[in-house]
Parts: sequence; structure tokens; C-alpha cells
Amino acid sequence: MKTLLRKLTCFIRHERGAAMAELAILVPILVLLLGAVAEFGRYFQQYNTLAKSTRTAARYLSNHSFPDNQEAAQNLAVCGKLTCAGGDELVPGISSANVCISSTGTPIETVTVSIPRTGGGGACAQPFNYQPIFNLGALLGTGFTFAPPISPSVTMYYMVQQ
Repeated sequence: MKTLLRKLTCFIRHERGAAMAELAILVPILVLLLGAVAEFGRYFQQYNTLAKSTRTAARYLSNHSFPDNQEAAQNLAVCGKLTCAGGDELVPGISSANVCISSTGTPIETVTVSIPRTGGGGACAQPFNYQPIFNLGALLGTGFTFAPPISPSVTMYYMVQQ
């Protein structure tokens, strides 16, 4: 009986396999955190890219004649250059239909280049939503999808004299 009790206490005190069990519990949480950090990083990288491209397009329009260069400004916002071929987009999935260009004043005072948050009317009807790589909702077992709209907007004074 004494040897059986000694073997039982020795078995209870051994921690073989405890680290493996802890790892098995923590790995799914760590994978989920890694995926979430990667998605948030990609979202902010794409937002920053589109914010810079809309700023460049607005700066271009503020120094060039407004009605004549709208297509070139849209190309700047989408591809980062004045002429845009398919596949040259700065952010995957964006097109010139997502870029809205407007002006204020009868003699033009300001020009605005934006990517709208919601669908408006006319030429600015298509918002641009972030397209995630990981489906975090499937990992969590919910219908959650991380696809917020990316909608930077820049307004600059119109400098060209008419």
C-alpha cells in the first residue's frame, strides 16, 4: 500500500506534458491575434496609400485646369501616375469609379478628391471597402467580417487663373 501511495504522489507531481497542454490551449488564440494584427496593419497601409494618392491628385488638379484634367487626376488617385493600365492599381480592387472629384465656387475656388464612404449619386456612386485576406469570422465561428470602408478626402485651393 505504501509503494502504491508513493507511486501515486510521484505521478501527480510530475509535470510531463503540461507545457504541451498549455501550448495547445494558447496556439489558437495566438493565431487569431496574429491574423488580427496583420489585417489591421494591411488596413492602415491601404488607407495611408489611398490618402497619399488622393492628396497627389488634388495637388495636381489645383495646379492644372480643372475640367480638362479630371481623368488624369483619377488615374493619379488609382494608379499613382497620369495614365493607368489594368493591373497597375496602388490598392487591389480600386478603380476610377471609386474616385469622386468635385469643385466649389462659380469661379473655381477649391477642388476636392475623395473616395466616398457611401454610394452617392452621379459619378461618385461606388464606395471602396477594404478586402481582408483572413476570414476572422470563420476562425471565431461567427459571421463577423472586417471590411470597413476606406474613404480619404482632400480639398485644396484652386491655383490656376482663368
